[in-house]
Amino acid sequence: MKSESKHIPSIFNDVLGPVMRGPSSSHSVAALRIGRICRDLMLETPEKVMVSYDARDALATTHESQGSDMGMKGGLLGFEPDDERLLDPDPHLAEAGIDLSFRVCDTGFDLSNLYLVHLQRGEMKMELVAISTGGGMIEIIRINKVAVSIKGDRRIELWFSETGELLVQDTPPEGAIKRVIFPLLPILSCDPVEVPFSSCREMIQYNLDTNLPIWELAADYESLRGRVNEEEVFDKMRDLYRVMRAAIDTGLRGTRFKDRILGAQSAMYIKKQEEGALAGGEAVHNITLYVSAIMEVKSSMGCIVAAPTAGSCGTFPGAVIGVADSLGLNEEQVVMALLAGSIPGLFIATSSTFSAEIGGCQAECGSGAGMAASAIAWMLGGNVEQCMAASSLALQNSLGMICDPIAARVEAPCLGKNVSSALNAMASANMAIAGYDHLIPLDEVIETMDRVGKSLPHELRCTALGGLAVTPAAKELEKKLKNQNPER
Repeated sequence: MKSESKHIPSIFNDVLGPVMRGPSSSHSVAALRIGRICRDLMLETPEKVMVSYDARDALATTHESQGSDMGMKGGLLGFEPDDERLLDPDPHLAEAGIDLSFRVCDTGFDLSNLYLVHLQRGEMKMELVAISTGGGMIEIIRINKVAVSIKGDRRIELWFSETGELLVQDTPPEGAIKRVIFPLLPILSCDPVEVPFSSCREMIQYNLDTNLPIWELAADYESLRGRVNEEEVFDKMRDLYRVMRAAIDTGLRGTRFKDRILGAQSAMYIKKQEEGALAGGEAVHNITLYVSAIMEVKSSMGCIVAAPTAGSCGTFPGAVIGVADSLGLNEEQVVMALLAGSIPGLFIATSSTFSAEIGGCQAECGSGAGMAASAIAWMLGGNVEQCMAASSLALQNSLGMICDPIAARVEAPCLGKNVSSALNAMASANMAIAGYDHLIPLDEVIETMDRVGKSLPHELRCTALGGLAVTPAAKELEKKLKNQNPER
């Protein structure tokens, strides 16, 4: 299958990753990647930068609390998404001599997650329009009023006139200024981009001839998509698994961070579990603890894997590794399970979104549940059809989940939604293995999720303008946090 213009997702670009610090991949990492491209455009560190957020967009109310400003600072400095200096980028910004400002205004664009960036160095001025599309993925859509499409998945050469006009002719005139946009994503795109399937229906048809287990279908897809061998695919997933496992271990040891709503709570759960005061078996306890630990690491600016997003980073790893530990699986088997869970993520990335600003929390925690259900079903011995049935059930159970972050932070009710989504994944996998009828094919559930998400009110899509975010208790907490951190 060949692609002309439609985006063809990659497991390691769109579904799992990046390894990052920060509260939100669609804010923190997206802004960082946009900032990195700004550096490339200016050839050197820009002297003056103004970032504008649209007053009607979710970023207007969340750019400070969810890491867009922080990410932009890191990107302009050339940092990677997991750089420890992101915890305090301002001294580095001052040292680099970058005059950076942010404002909320009417940008004239009606797009979600929009960044309008004005850059200047000496006489060179540029205007860049970019959008965050979820999970840290971005697209530059305009440079100096000329339409472009730059996603960070390939090396791109641009030519400008001496006055800063972006030139579109094949042969640049004498005196033209060259700028190179370097790739940001782990898997690069080459024309044509080819994949063996792009939907659940196509995958099942494809597998009639190959009869592969689902994790091998994932490796087959990514190998063709990225033009890498299957051993490299497995190694990349193993690397991500080890970051996930390290986050769990770090979280269970306890985390400290001043600027957050929720402290380290995993230790309290462990204590009550040891006392026999909690209901549920080993898998239930593992899932709850592991999800909590990962979310606590995220909230303390530690390293996590966006899976598929930072806001939902606990659901998929916590569920998969929690069940794997209860079953006594080894590292190789867990890596296979993570690949098995990536397949529904590919279909969601192809036909819907991971962005809560577009689809509510069903796009984040709901997607994580659908992915985890497929992985758990495989660990329980499920075939491809059972894994897809499990994913369908989990997504059906997530439809309509809103995103209403308290105090505009990615902490609450995010933690509870991650835990409940992970437990939903395990229940859905059990139901599929037991032969429960999922009724609606996965492709149709994903299409429905996309439609439902877009019909959610603006206030319930990560704006912190509705749901629990506007309760009296939440507003009081928001006021308290602002008094503690007046610079926010």
